[in-house]
Amino acid sequence: MSDKKLTTGIRLYYGLGAAPYGIKENGFSYFLLIFYSQVLGLSPVLTSAALSIAIIFDAISDPIVGYISDNWRSRWGRRHPFMYVSIVPICIAYGFLWNPPGDILDNQTALFFYLVGMTIAVRLMFTFFEVPNTALISELTDDYDERTNLMGLRFMFGWLGGIGIAFLNYSVFLQQGGGLLAASGYGTYGIAAACLMLVGMLVSSLGTHKSITNLHVPPKRERPSIKTVFRELAETMQNSSFRALFFAALFSGTAGGMQAALSIYFSTFFWEWKPSQLAVFTMFQAMAAICAVPVARFLGSRFDKKRAAMGSFLFMICFGPLMLFGRLLDIVPENGNPILFPMLLAHNFVEVGVIIVFSILAGSMMADVVEDSAIDTARRSEGVIFAARGFAGKMVSGLGVLLAGLVISMANLARDAKPENVPEDVLVALVLYAVPIQGLLYLSALAIMSRYRITRAQHDENVATLTI
Repeated sequence: MSDKKLTTGIRLYYGLGAAPYGIKENGFSYFLLIFYSQVLGLSPVLTSAALSIAIIFDAISDPIVGYISDNWRSRWGRRHPFMYVSIVPICIAYGFLWNPPGDILDNQTALFFYLVGMTIAVRLMFTFFEVPNTALISELTDDYDERTNLMGLRFMFGWLGGIGIAFLNYSVFLQQGGGLLAASGYGTYGIAAACLMLVGMLVSSLGTHKSITNLHVPPKRERPSIKTVFRELAETMQNSSFRALFFAALFSGTAGGMQAALSIYFSTFFWEWKPSQLAVFTMFQAMAAICAVPVARFLGSRFDKKRAAMGSFLFMICFGPLMLFGRLLDIVPENGNPILFPMLLAHNFVEVGVIIVFSILAGSMMADVVEDSAIDTARRSEGVIFAARGFAGKMVSGLGVLLAGLVISMANLARDAKPENVPEDVLVALVLYAVPIQGLLYLSALAIMSRYRITRAQHDENVATLTI
């Protein structure tokens, strides 16, 4: 690890690596369920099941890729070889995901297996980029506050990547393709998203390449047996603070994924927004992402990261469903009222900003687990630790989407439904099924996170011990 102060360029290149992941996750979380179910006609349960099946492969591949990259020795370091080799396959698979062959569209079974195959391909290839790329944070610096800065940039670029492609989709591709429920716009979106991801991954990989000489070099060792690999993985995951963050992320990621997948349904059927109006939301979300970075930095330096993260998380849980319940209680104006749009814009701006603040702090907390774990295991396991974090985060488009599909089915929202024809009781059912499930998952995550134990003082002690 380098003792030198990080340059602005390295910070930006590292942060930019999250933009392709943000583009991919935005598509998986917001558009994939409605595209395959409402547009292509695949059953919502089958669609969400297909997206969830890929989680099994993530559960296997993420820690393995993390472990291999932790112990990889090459002239290009531990992380960059995996990043470079994954870029082109990721983009090809993502483009095909949104452009299924026409001859399978009328066959539910064929469409289901196509979605399963393409989703697994995208997820598996992204593991080889995202896990090593994210793990760089704990090698670039061991400074408690600098890690919050780096994670802030990472989340900012991740959200800007996702929000940017969403803006293009709403304002350009879907507008020209016939709207949210027309297929042609999604195909163009998929190709454009793949091209932007290609640029982002290349720039981040090449930009951080110059830091390789300053990064940790693992010791030479004999090739470990399978038994040794799993024993070392288990040892890394025994850290109590790691387990607190990992299991909290499982619950919060599932709830967040469910919320993300349902958001476009609420926007389309509950609030009856048009794509042009949704594009405005993405611009405000971009501003929220930028504003969240200094807020997270301030809270992380003013308080221990755990206290700041839990406080922002609790606020998010309470604030998020206010507008939906306000409509059910006839407090929020009816659709078409000119006051409603700015009210929802303001609410969404605050909600997204707080979500990003929490995510930045939680990510920085996970970076501090690296030294805490190394004290116990005598190994630096950035790859494994961030692979586990990445797996938990992928619940956003895994179990969360599965729950979203079940909620849609339980509420009896028809596959060919139009916003103006959806009965009131269906919309009420969407809220009454979705919000309590999300709330229970979020509160469970908050309770589990309280078991995290690494303070600023403990982190500084860990770093000092490892440098002796």
